[in-house]
Amino acid sequence: AVVSTQSTGHHEGQRCMLLALPHGTEPAMVASQTAVLQQGFITYLESKQAAGIINLTVPNQASPYVLHIFPPCDFTRVNMKRFCPELMEGAGDCGYLLIVIATV
Repeated sequence: AVVSTQSTGHHEGQRCMLLALPHGTEPAMVASQTAVLQQGFITYLESKQAAGIINLTVPNQASPYVLHIFPPCDFTRVNMKRFCPELMEGAGDCGYLLIVIATV
């Protein structure tokens, strides 16, 4: 999936939460994406007991953004129940990543 965003301002302490889920037009596509997500990202992050962290710089902005990638864990489940409880039921079955983009 491709996500495009445009920043209209920069305020310290702002954040955006995204949910990365497998997607496809056919069950086989969803199963394939689920396997890649599970084997390539979720298993690795869970084995390290850590979130992925990436510093993002934006041209013409002094402060960078920080991208945090969380596998299924207590933190993701609490936030999913809080902000999107309807997705919590199905997301846990297929695997997911919670992505937080924060300003610093």
